[in-house]
Amino acid sequence: MSDESNDRALGSLQRTMVEEFGNIYEGYGLRRLKGLIIGLLLVRDEPVSLDDMTVMLGRSKGPISMEVRELAGLGLIRKVSGPEHRRDYYEAHEDIFFMNFKFNLITVKKNRATAEQFLERMRSAEGGEYEGTLRNLEKMRAYYALMESFYQNFAAEWERVKREQRFDP
Repeated sequence: MSDESNDRALGSLQRTMVEEFGNIYEGYGLRRLKGLIIGLLLVRDEPVSLDDMTVMLGRSKGPISMEVRELAGLGLIRKVSGPEHRRDYYEAHEDIFFMNFKFNLITVKKNRATAEQFLERMRSAEGGEYEGTLRNLEKMRAYYALMESFYQNFAAEWERVKREQRFDP
């Protein structure tokens, strides 16, 4: 399908936003297609089928299907019913940004746990050959412990903001 017909399916501003999400994801070292799918689902009011995604994004169904499965596994998007029962439809999770935040929190916790695991093991090792490494691991643990605390405080604050602004359905 031509770019012109894809642009008619998405308005010019919508197309620009979808492309920007692709750029953002690519900038984080993730696959651009993931960002394009997220952007597409954010600009559409109705759920989008895999077939419609292929047309709107001008991509093959196989890679789109793979990325959709991964995004659904992360809780960023979800399968929903649509007008045609034989097709799979998707929409962005209603709290997609917080779901992404929770994924980042898991990474922060893993980093802190890794620092603690190796601190314990290296401290019990014989000799003083790990002094520099120990110092780096202590810094890593302190950094990620502080970040974890920040994330937990932020999560509580976000829940308050959602209630106040009635963002939940």
